[in-house]
Amino acid sequence: MLLIALGLPNQETASAQSLILAQANEPAAQAAAVSQRRALELVRARFPGNVVSINQVQQGGVLQYRVRMDNEGNIYTVYVNAQTGAITREQ
Repeated sequence: MLLIALGLPNQETASAQSLILAQANEPAAQAAAVSQRRALELVRARFPGNVVSINQVQQGGVLQYRVRMDNEGNIYTVYVNAQTGAITREQ
């Protein structure tokens, strides 16, 4: 990320740089312990059907994979916790 300071006093520039650095470090703290590939393996082993899509989502501050499945025309959604690998099915 590039910070361009146009006429900002040094203190404001330093504050802006600190904010940018703090934001840049946030995603690293929430890096997934379970890979997308592993999440798919877990879901396929437990649920029938074909994977339609997989996306990373935040729910209640928890990083999860949302996996949409198709089982003979019935679409359903399964969530895999990206930290623990715990699976829940949307009702």
